[in-house]
Amino acid sequence: MAKKTRKSKNAKPALTWFFPSTDHGEAHGFSDEQLQYFEGDHERYIARETIQNAVDARLDDTKPAVVIFEELKIRASDLPGNDMLSDKMKRCLKFAPNDEKAVPFFNNAINLLKSRDLTVLKISDFNTRGLTGSDEDIEGNWYRLVRAAGMSSMKGVGGGSFGIGKGAPIAASSLHTVFYSSINEKGEPVFQGKARLVSHIDRDNDIKQRTGFYGIDGYKAVRNQRNIPAFFRRSERGTDIFIMGYNATADWKEKLIKSVLQNFWLTIHHGDLEVLLKNGDTKVINKESLREDLETYAPEETKAYYASVVNSTQTFEQELKFLGKCILYVRKQDGYPRRIMMARKPKMFVTDKSNHVLREQYAGVFICEDDKGNRLLRSLEPPEHDKWDEKRAENGATVIRELEGFIRQSLKSMSAMFSIPPQDIPGLDRYLPDSDEKDSVDRQETESVEETDLSGEQETWRQIGATKEPEALETEKVVRKGIVTNKQSAKIIAGTTPGGFGNGGGMNSKPIGTEEGETAGSRIKTSNINFRSFVQKIKDDLEYHFAIAGREDCEGGIKIITIGDDSAYPAEILSARNLDSKEIYQSEGPLIGGLKIKRGETLRLAVKLGSKKKYALGIESYEN
Repeated sequence: MAKKTRKSKNAKPALTWFFPSTDHGEAHGFSDEQLQYFEGDHERYIARETIQNAVDARLDDTKPAVVIFEELKIRASDLPGNDMLSDKMKRCLKFAPNDEKAVPFFNNAINLLKSRDLTVLKISDFNTRGLTGSDEDIEGNWYRLVRAAGMSSMKGVGGGSFGIGKGAPIAASSLHTVFYSSINEKGEPVFQGKARLVSHIDRDNDIKQRTGFYGIDGYKAVRNQRNIPAFFRRSERGTDIFIMGYNATADWKEKLIKSVLQNFWLTIHHGDLEVLLKNGDTKVINKESLREDLETYAPEETKAYYASVVNSTQTFEQELKFLGKCILYVRKQDGYPRRIMMARKPKMFVTDKSNHVLREQYAGVFICEDDKGNRLLRSLEPPEHDKWDEKRAENGATVIRELEGFIRQSLKSMSAMFSIPPQDIPGLDRYLPDSDEKDSVDRQETESVEETDLSGEQETWRQIGATKEPEALETEKVVRKGIVTNKQSAKIIAGTTPGGFGNGGGMNSKPIGTEEGETAGSRIKTSNINFRSFVQKIKDDLEYHFAIAGREDCEGGIKIITIGDDSAYPAEILSARNLDSKEIYQSEGPLIGGLKIKRGETLRLAVKLGSKKKYALGIESYEN
């Protein structure tokens, strides 16, 4: 008897597939709410969902979480419980004989299980906590990932809030079958299979549920290393996911790389993630390779977002009432999309949004770093985690208003137009960039400006900048944005006397840079300022107003130019004064001297020209 008992204890338990009975409950067809979100671009969803879970479960925050995607082959006959699963596929086909999606799926699955080889995508993470908890521990990550539907596998500030993302690997399987293998904090292994099919009738005429498990008696996880099939064993803490019958295309690896870079470049840049892809050779994506990888694989917008973080024009950090600590990186550069990437603490790309507050082209990255703020933003995300929808939570509108207000005010501070007191200029909004939402600002009295009678489509800078006849001035009613020229042909020779000025050309002189001996004295670098300009009619006279905001402390002179059809020409300045202090500045020809501009402050300048004609004015670019 004792011998029999010892033999029983040492015997391996039977592993089987188990699909619970509906017990006269609801049956399910092929349409699956947990998988429908992830149909189509499998690599995109696999990368987003599995990497997000790995980053959330990082064990040592001083080191990156490591995720490895590896394409493997096994014999179809070696798939655990192959014969039983094949029988289930046939019964599912009989249960949904007229479903236009189910029929081809199950026919293909049956053929795959009879074929020689199966493609498997193995997703392994390291420097992660592993899946904790017993089969009955509903708070444990094992139960939440493998056994539960609609429950997030992660708790805390990261991860998803729906628990639907775990459907992405299943959706990428031609068998809708995956296996999980993990080693937890105690060094204990745990293994189980899972399939999401359709309800079906078994041999006893009982209707079974769509979801089944492979393990001890089916529903129990295997927690003894020697009972786990060798192909699925782990030796290090962390988790493996095996996608059986992976829908691999010839370019699956490149698609995964692109998804990793688009969604997690910020995580990688911060040293929180490293990704390896294997299918014969190995591709490593980490902080050191990131710049080159982005250049090779990433779209232009992603490259712009990356540049805005590593080489920002300005960085804003603020403690907001609801969202806590938030950071905004902004980089100005021609060709950039005027969009801002949104991310929260896992630093995964959520969405991006256009914002035209800033006149110049730019790209930006917003990050919410606060735990409470992350929970609020997560509550506004749909199952795909691809936007923040204010309607998804009671206080959603308040949270979004605060977020967008922070971004809008930050961008405004970079634009000289918004550094001056707001002015009530009729029709001005037709010519100036605006944000996605109109601002409500207090209005102040100002001199009236004639409103243009030309549409925005008709009116171009060439039309406005062209020389006008005197009678045309009366009917042309224009508000102009400021323009900085950057003519490579310009030849500016620095003067020897600080604040001194050379001879400037008149309104009908040659283009800038063609006059011999032109000097500028002490000139302000245009990279140190932002500016806007517009024209106002004061009684029967024209006055040009400039708002010049300092990026850095600077002092010296600027050169005012008129913008024509083909070239820029020096302006003939009659007078220049400070609108606030009433100080009169020295001017000669197109040059104004003696300006002092402090970083973050705005100098408001009123300029009158010698000519009564209307021109588009700018400040000539100067960087020497």
